[in-house]
Amino acid sequence: MAAGKQKAGGGACNRWRRAALVCATGLWAAACGAEPAAARLMKLDYFELDNGLQVAVAENRKAPVVLQKLYYKTGSVDDPKGKGGVAHLVEHLMFRGTERVSGQGFNRLTEKYGASANAYTTYDETAYYEFADISKLEVMMALEADRMSGLALDDAAFAAERDIVLQERRQRFETNPAPMFYEMMNRLLWQDNPQANPVSGSPQEIQALTAADVWDFYRQHYRPDNALLVLAGDISKDEARELAQRYFGRLKKSEEPEAKPEFEPGRAADIETVVRLNGVQQSRYSDFIRLEPEALTKKDVLALTMLAEYLTGDDSARLYDALVYRGKKLLSVGADISYDTELGGVWSRYAIPAPEWAAGKSDGEVLAAIKELIGKETEKAVADLDDEALDRIKRQTASEAVYLQENPQAAAGFAGGMLLAGYTPEEIENYDEAVRAVTVGDVRAAWQKVLAAETRVTGYLTGKAKKTNGGVGGGDAD
Repeated sequence: MAAGKQKAGGGACNRWRRAALVCATGLWAAACGAEPAAARLMKLDYFELDNGLQVAVAENRKAPVVLQKLYYKTGSVDDPKGKGGVAHLVEHLMFRGTERVSGQGFNRLTEKYGASANAYTTYDETAYYEFADISKLEVMMALEADRMSGLALDDAAFAAERDIVLQERRQRFETNPAPMFYEMMNRLLWQDNPQANPVSGSPQEIQALTAADVWDFYRQHYRPDNALLVLAGDISKDEARELAQRYFGRLKKSEEPEAKPEFEPGRAADIETVVRLNGVQQSRYSDFIRLEPEALTKKDVLALTMLAEYLTGDDSARLYDALVYRGKKLLSVGADISYDTELGGVWSRYAIPAPEWAAGKSDGEVLAAIKELIGKETEKAVADLDDEALDRIKRQTASEAVYLQENPQAAAGFAGGMLLAGYTPEEIENYDEAVRAVTVGDVRAAWQKVLAAETRVTGYLTGKAKKTNGGVGGGDAD
């Protein structure tokens, strides 16, 4: 398995962070400050079928339930140029029927058997999942294997689902200023890279998509050798292997190489922008720093995850204390890291200014002031970081991860995300050891890599000012 891809937070502590586990749970002695005996974070088994399908099993016998999650290693970065949104549209159409299970049959069967099912698309993955009683797993697996190879593209269903996707796009973005703002910021940050494009595609691209576009994408990317099946719950490795072989083993791997887009190198840029849109209820600040592919190691990503927690993880974190509670300049502040070795990633910061502090300042002055405040306080915090503060973050990070032992849904997401990110099963099982190994020096070294990045976009979103003649400004950004 190639070690390379890393996603938010060196894995997935970002996905379930702040789980609010405390020492009293008794789940892990480290949460109370004691040195634990060697123990695995979770029991994780892994194998591959002859057709290339990867399978991971997180056994948990505490309840007769199971979470099945099927990941396809494809997302919107694989949308052909000019056909944005096709990966997302394929995801929707996977619920519209196959040659064997027509129409709404998938939805009717999952409902009949008491399973909850859903799916999502991101830049680099598309996932389908079902949570059900263990006795219903075989039905769920048969349905999912059928969808991998037997999608049916009925013209009426295609047209209806394309309209649904278009309306979803308009409701979530076109009439919502905050997502539109972040989309603009993302375009400026990634420039000609496919990650500059929204996962949903633009309205124009969605309307132009054809059934042939969907079929081409499906045939190219939906195949066993481009997928990872994760099973978490009341099931063993041997039981999983038997079922996976029975239902997925008959599917053939593709003989054609998977087409991947060429990524344009980013141009160095330091952009500041004020965006004014109708409908803004609360002004907000964002700061995105672009991190290039292979710029960070796994340890760097984990160290930056801990730094984000140290800076803004809760109400007592450094930036909150300095700028929200004591400084009273901001109403909220946040920091995060999202990274993939092959795609690159982003160090991001967010803030909402306190109205009293921002009063009397121009939009540009507010942007510049927040940028300076956050920058200075971050540098102070990094300089002040010591072993005691980092150990507190490490204990919190580890205790949150132990939640995976209790929840199959969380375990499946964690294991799947980490495997797709290039972590080995052994590294996932011993994630707590990697957490404990991070030092103050590691955090500072990783932070220097962020500071060395050459592309940064800083933005401030605010509302359109009303015109004196009683009209209101238009909805476009200035």
